[in-house]
Amino acid sequence: MTFRLESLAARFSPIDLAGIEDLAPMEQRFDRKYVVSSEEAKSFFARVPEDLLALEIGERRSFSYQSWYFDTEDLESFRGTAHQRRRRWKVRTRTYLDDATSMVEVKLRYQRGQSFKHRRPEDSPSDMCLTTQGAAFVNDVLRKDGFAETLVPTLRTSYERISLVDAETRVRLTADLNVRCCTVDGKEVSVNGVVIETKSPNSPGHIDRALWRHGHRPVRLSKYATGMAATHSELPRNKWHQTIRRHISD
Repeated sequence: MTFRLESLAARFSPIDLAGIEDLAPMEQRFDRKYVVSSEEAKSFFARVPEDLLALEIGERRSFSYQSWYFDTEDLESFRGTAHQRRRRWKVRTRTYLDDATSMVEVKLRYQRGQSFKHRRPEDSPSDMCLTTQGAAFVNDVLRKDGFAETLVPTLRTSYERISLVDAETRVRLTADLNVRCCTVDGKEVSVNGVVIETKSPNSPGHIDRALWRHGHRPVRLSKYATGMAATHSELPRNKWHQTIRRHISD
């Protein structure tokens, strides 16, 4: 039987996008990722508290995403993650394929693992370049005039996602299936299994602890940086060696 991602969210009450953003906006957060099999994902989602709320739009609970990541010619963004620099950044466009809307996003990460995400709608984006307004937004967030104009597309990612939220703790829970990373010249790798991610405003909560009780531990996985390391043999990959070996295939 074919595994359907949205079946994981079927037992939960629905919430719309405005509601989930109001409960847990997540501009400032700590992220933890886990990679599990489809059977393990079904078992886990059957056991989490039923009072979680599942994102539902137009009677759909799973949604298709595509992102393009942008970096400097010498891969400053990638290398900041590879070498665990205190301050690092990512720039991407994210397209919601089901309704053909797009955002430009700038993600900043600081010393203690906390992430801050800034985003704005993109009008008529091109797959492989930022719009004039998008570039101005990137420059403003990073406080570097003209910096966005030096960025080039480096990696495309795509996946299917469900999103849930715990209204009491403001923790978001997502599950991604069919995660694929593709370079500009067409080399592609895939993540084997379901990527579960918790996004919380502070320390690990009951959802993380439930994953730990079932033997799952956070893995080092950045769709951009791990995807780049897996598709470019000349780039440093020590940080993601175990993840690439266990969970990623051509």
